[in-house]
Amino acid sequence: MNTIILIPPSEGKADGGNDDPLQSVSNITADLIEAIKEADPKKLYGLKEAALKKAIAVNKELLTSKTMPAIERYTGVVYDAIDYQTLKNKSDFNDKMLIVSGLFGLISPVDLIPNYRLKIDKLNAARLWMESNSEQLKDKFVIDLLPQAHRKAVKYDNGIGVEFVLKKAGKKIPAGHQGKHIKGRFVRWLIENNITDPKHFRDFTEEGYKWTGEIFLKEV
Repeated sequence: MNTIILIPPSEGKADGGNDDPLQSVSNITADLIEAIKEADPKKLYGLKEAALKKAIAVNKELLTSKTMPAIERYTGVVYDAIDYQTLKNKSDFNDKMLIVSGLFGLISPVDLIPNYRLKIDKLNAARLWMESNSEQLKDKFVIDLLPQAHRKAVKYDNGIGVEFVLKKAGKKIPAGHQGKHIKGRFVRWLIENNITDPKHFRDFTEEGYKWTGEIFLKEV
């Protein structure tokens, strides 16, 4: 059974691109692009002033702007920690990794995408993608590193959700922003060591996290 690793996109994205604009999009993406046009920008983006203007401008050019591989487009903490450019086995990464995008569904690191702005909890994106995404995950073993909002866009029969949790004064709390970095490091470790079985998760101990059999836990 093939292993797939699911990660979220990042809100931070590189501008521009050197590849041609999209030649075609799925029906779901097309419907979402139309919904974006009709939505109230302030409610859709939750941004103000310059950031709001940029989001509006970026989405107006979805079908005409230059594209680049998704792994280069996303620039957030998880992606910085993966450090794709220094991976020795990029082909293995490209084969196993899928990104759960609100606008494009499940995409591989090498899929060409434009800059865009759409959270998966807007415009019913998660619900719209659920059936299509889940179909692609059939007969796969899934290592799920998604936030809760993105998990609403997928369903799989075989897999494991991975959480990074801090234990402070006896109380467990989500790792939060720090958790994004360790997730990226974990993804890199999975690929570099060809890990596909959760029984080996105990061998990952970066930054003091230890696998309990259910979660990665760090005492602080």
